[in-house]
Amino acid sequence: MNREGYAYLFEGFEQINIQITDEDLKYHVTSYDTAPLLWISNNNSYTYKLFKSFMDDLDIMDEIKTLVDYDEQIRVYCGFFVVGKGMDRETWHKDYHDGANAYTLITPLFELDPSHGNLMYKDEASNIKLYEYKINEAIIFGDGFEHATQPYAKTDELRVMLSLTFGTDKIEYWDILKETIGDQSNYMILPCGHEKGTCECAG
Repeated sequence: MNREGYAYLFEGFEQINIQITDEDLKYHVTSYDTAPLLWISNNNSYTYKLFKSFMDDLDIMDEIKTLVDYDEQIRVYCGFFVVGKGMDRETWHKDYHDGANAYTLITPLFELDPSHGNLMYKDEASNIKLYEYKINEAIIFGDGFEHATQPYAKTDELRVMLSLTFGTDKIEYWDILKETIGDQSNYMILPCGHEKGTCECAG
């Protein structure tokens, strides 16, 4: 993303929605409205499998299974690199509506610069708290968790986070899930295990 011609992606003046291809690697790049924060998601099976391998290597499925209502396995829906060079606003949001039966994992891909923003979140009393990202440590959260990237000044150092969405393999939860993650990426795996748009499982 530091290549010539990509600088405009981090300006925050417009919503981003583009595709990037590098041989077998295909990515969909989008932004949260006009905020200068890019969500770079897998855009084909090959790239999805690379993200899924991150999840497999973490060896945390036994713990996740205690949190999720599932039939046979925990399903990884999509993988993202969350990339920025500055954040000029608070974009408070929840990744899932109540009862979605899914979770998000976020961890730094590289050591963060001290100036980079961390994770702001609201506790049960709506008090704003701060989680400080650490290399080799991830935070996992589910529905009801309101959060935002901590604003930070523009920098030349890329802030790169790895984010994975995952959860139930029961298709009956898709109606709730799709309200928030259904349009986050072009390519994703549904709870049923099929690529989005290739089956009739979701009705």
